[in-house]
Amino acid sequence: MVSFDFLFWFFLVGLIIALLQDLKRREIDNWLNLFLLIGGSSYFVFVATFENNLSILFVLGFVIVAMFILMNLFYYSRVFAGGDAKLLFAMAPLFVGATYVSSLFNLGVFVLFLMLAGSLYGLSYSLVLFGKNLEEVLKLFRKEYVRLQVKYYLFSGMILLLLGFFNAYFFIFAGLVISFPLVFVFAKSLENVCMVKFVSGKDLQEGDWLVDDIVLGKKTIEANHDGLSKKDIVLLKHKKMIKIKEGLPFAPAFLLGFLGYYFLQDWLLGALFGI
Repeated sequence: MVSFDFLFWFFLVGLIIALLQDLKRREIDNWLNLFLLIGGSSYFVFVATFENNLSILFVLGFVIVAMFILMNLFYYSRVFAGGDAKLLFAMAPLFVGATYVSSLFNLGVFVLFLMLAGSLYGLSYSLVLFGKNLEEVLKLFRKEYVRLQVKYYLFSGMILLLLGFFNAYFFIFAGLVISFPLVFVFAKSLENVCMVKFVSGKDLQEGDWLVDDIVLGKKTIEANHDGLSKKDIVLLKHKKMIKIKEGLPFAPAFLLGFLGYYFLQDWLLGALFGI
């Protein structure tokens, strides 16, 4: 069994650097992702050579392909932005096990920890933002509540609650009908207050997300998930004020998921599956 002591410290330092970059600039540098991928892979090249066991390299290649597929799945399904998807791919060497199956198992366990960490971190981050901008968020919440006619959803939910006394399944539908519009309005209010800002065209960065499409003559720069390209920035650099949306810095969730993967794996798998 390959020792993962080096990989632990190598990726721990890399994730801390990624966290600092993400918190400061909402961006993770490509050089860092490339360094993590090449550095982790080089470790297994050394191990394969030292132990005269080339099968490790085949497992490494398998994990990299599997991670590439997963990265694209998460990116194109809008689960991750580009930088987060690349960071996930860069961590591929971390999950190399003794066999193909154990490697896939390692990858699956990490994704589980990453999703749990992301959920807890996202909720905590949102609550902190809400607490810091309480009055503004509540003010916008009331406006959005009226604009989207949320009261009709709540009225429908109350009817479903009453029907639940005849069939318990209606309680489930009632919970969804009542909670979804309230959570949606809260999320939109929080986003518009805390995550939308105006910047000068000269301060734009590759990957920034536009809030609205911008028409420049016959060309339209669309507000999409891919963010601004370098060509888009060249066209927009002369504009004084551009409305962009900041994403949630997700690198902290990667660090938390990484630590959970190493230190809480046995506990979580035992609690969930009795492994």
